[in-house]
Amino acid sequence: MEHLRVGVLEDDEVFRRGVMAILNEEDCVCVVFGGNREMSPEAAGAEGSLDVVVVCSRSLSEAQFTYPVVVLATPELAGQERGHAASTVMATLPHEGLTSQQLVASVRAAAAGLQVEAASLSRRDHQILDPRSIEVLKLLATGANTRAIARKLQLSDRTVKTLIHDIQLTLGTTTRAQAVAEGVRMGLI
Repeated sequence: MEHLRVGVLEDDEVFRRGVMAILNEEDCVCVVFGGNREMSPEAAGAEGSLDVVVVCSRSLSEAQFTYPVVVLATPELAGQERGHAASTVMATLPHEGLTSQQLVASVRAAAAGLQVEAASLSRRDHQILDPRSIEVLKLLATGANTRAIARKLQLSDRTVKTLIHDIQLTLGTTTRAQAVAEGVRMGLI
């Protein structure tokens, strides 16, 4: 089995070492470069020898890559990779809360030419709730209970409960309060 040659370009040294350690634990991955913004893969002589590069979103704006890129996006810089046309951004993952499984799977997918986007990042770009669900979420935010929402929207209690359950599943929450908080965080209400 041929190893995937991976470069890691991350400013935070501790995080970079963690990413490199996770990747080096995989039998099919070999990290051949690890550095920060000031040290590009090209400067280290790794150009042409990489299959995938893992890059923090801050470094992405300052470099051009000709091989598949896995972006570790911080919340304040999420989305900037879409404007980076010269590179081949194949995966966008959250910098915070990143799991080893997400990282390894995304590196493998990028090397295979597949594009990946973490659900938590894609939520910012797409309307994930229909207008009726957003209306229910807004009423939940005001403190309305199931019966009050049903009266206001002229729905049955059972329909409202189903809508609330679907909202919670979509937002990845387990309580109504968490759903409201997630809706506020995402700018839905």
